[in-house]
Amino acid sequence: MSPYRTTTGLMSHAPANESDLLPRWARLAPLALVALALAIDLPTPGAFSGDVFLILSSMIASCVYSLRAVVGVAVLNSLAGLVLLFAGHLSSDGGHAVVDYVSMVVLAWASVPLCRLRLSLRRRLQGAERVAESAQRAVLPPVRAWWGDTWIAVRYEAASAAASVGGDLYAAEHTPYGVRLLIGDVRGKGLNSIPGVAALVGSFHEAAHHTPTLSELARHLDEAVTRHTRETAAVSGETTVSGEHFITAAIAQIPDDGTEVRLISRGHCPAFLVSDSSLQVWEPEHPGLPLGLGEFDTGLWNDESRPFGPGHLLLLLLCTDGLLEARDSEGRFYAPHEDLRQSWRQGPPAVVERLTRAVHTHTDGVLTDDLALVAVTRVEHAPPRTGG
Repeated sequence: MSPYRTTTGLMSHAPANESDLLPRWARLAPLALVALALAIDLPTPGAFSGDVFLILSSMIASCVYSLRAVVGVAVLNSLAGLVLLFAGHLSSDGGHAVVDYVSMVVLAWASVPLCRLRLSLRRRLQGAERVAESAQRAVLPPVRAWWGDTWIAVRYEAASAAASVGGDLYAAEHTPYGVRLLIGDVRGKGLNSIPGVAALVGSFHEAAHHTPTLSELARHLDEAVTRHTRETAAVSGETTVSGEHFITAAIAQIPDDGTEVRLISRGHCPAFLVSDSSLQVWEPEHPGLPLGLGEFDTGLWNDESRPFGPGHLLLLLLCTDGLLEARDSEGRFYAPHEDLRQSWRQGPPAVVERLTRAVHTHTDGVLTDDLALVAVTRVEHAPPRTGG
């Protein structure tokens, strides 16, 4: 794999194949029910009817098998029912047995249109998922893994299983001022947050290249969020209350030839700096109000710096509160400190992967908020660039 391969960080909720969702027993159940019907009915002619198992076999097949396999199961059940009819039901129950057999066949073959409907709906859902995935990747474009000696990895998971993007965001750009990183969290979550995400990320990708300082960049983004909020309200005809819509954000800058990282926070959660000797929770002295509330913030929009050169052996983690406010079944918050200490030397991809797994374990796989992670470090010797 090329070390310059992009990292999208988007986690797909859809399995590659529908059969991946099915336990083994579900795939074997239709055939097992046919065998059960024959095993119970044949030794007790007239005392018990296995037709109910044959009907159930076809119904389950319509939910788990391909159309051709469902037709095959319907044929098998029709033949099995015929065997049971002549083996004992016809002589003991006469006309009623024939009526029961015909009813069983009708229900068995009803599984075929049910299967066609399921497959049609599944194709439509897959088409919608592909369109949504393309749109979502346009909102959060891929991030390059390497810019010079700067190594970046991102990870994103939406709380909603119906979407790959929600209210959290990230972005990275290589600018004349160095590598600039953005992470943020739109007020609220879910699909309604995506327009705000798109507005902020789009503005960042443009402004990051021609805005000299982080404070100027933050003010530019604040104006973009405010403008987007007003325009959205005007189009929808809604009345917007001042302070109702905002985005918490942190912006970091790593100069190409410098030995520090600069950070400005606008109401966002802390960053982390980790090395062999320490783990620092970086909470800016003046975090400021979130983007979109700049009109209420009369203070200084200052950024802060920390040592961050190739020789410092440091890793910077930017995250959203989906990481720090993840709770277990007893309401305890997840603390990333130990996982960061154990994984940071393995590089940013290992860090975001480990933290994501740890959060899922901590919450028993149930995310109640969107999660975004950006891990970055600087190395003394970047790997040689290869194709791919």
